[in-house]
Amino acid sequence: MAMAVLQLSDPRLNLVTITAVKMTSDLRLAKVYWSVSGDDERKEAVDDAFTSARGVLRKELGRQLGLRFVPNVQFYYDETLDVLDETRALMKKVEEIDQKNREES
Repeated sequence: MAMAVLQLSDPRLNLVTITAVKMTSDLRLAKVYWSVSGDDERKEAVDDAFTSARGVLRKELGRQLGLRFVPNVQFYYDETLDVLDETRALMKKVEEIDQKNREES
């Protein structure tokens, strides 16, 4: 899937990382998870690019894999890095509060 994305000429997909592809047990649906740095506007632009390229990517996936039936493809933003950033920020706040409490004691 990542190779098919690389072949697209849509600049909105520059620097996008495919983080996972999960198939349903009946192989009828491929859930593609992606990540990109940037604000919400950038993420929305990437989501729009994947939506508009869905048919082309599905066709290329079928060609590359030589499948008789090509699964439907759905794209999802992978929030893992966002959650990691939030966790780091919370940990930093806890450390700052802990340090402040130590200094006051």
